[in-house]
Amino acid sequence: MTAVSDDRHSVGVSTQTFRTAMADLPAAVSIITTATPSGEPRGATVSAVTSLSKDPAMLLVCLDNASDTLAALEPDRDFLVHIVSDELQDTAMAFATKGSSKFDGVAWSSTSTRTPRIDGATTVFACTVHSLVPGGDHTIVVGDIHEIDHDATRPPVVYHRQKMHSTQH
Repeated sequence: MTAVSDDRHSVGVSTQTFRTAMADLPAAVSIITTATPSGEPRGATVSAVTSLSKDPAMLLVCLDNASDTLAALEPDRDFLVHIVSDELQDTAMAFATKGSSKFDGVAWSSTSTRTPRIDGATTVFACTVHSLVPGGDHTIVVGDIHEIDHDATRPPVVYHRQKMHSTQH
């Protein structure tokens, strides 16, 4: 594999072609939550979350530059990554939209750092923003993981071809 310099871009690839091709890549579904400095909850559904490092434990999340959740994140801000379980599929769909009513009707509580924690996730990663890296129309949020809560009894869902699918056997 050859490295590509920063001055080379995807010429001739339409947004629709890219989206269609990426829909063939199954991905975990996650809800990212944080709070504004005044304590207002923010959240977004994403499929671009991955581990970055084991030592120290770090992950990365890609958020749309127009996201109000991204606007609330800055270095040293706390955020949570909720791996969506079967029971949270409707919640994930609600958090995939724009608007301020995402938390209406959702069972959640506030952590000691005022970060919204949604009930029912398969796994919750408690993170602090390490850095923000621009990447086209998205920003890569690098997070330092300081706590993990895992519930193996709740199967996660994956997103494939624009639909969520259970992983329960």
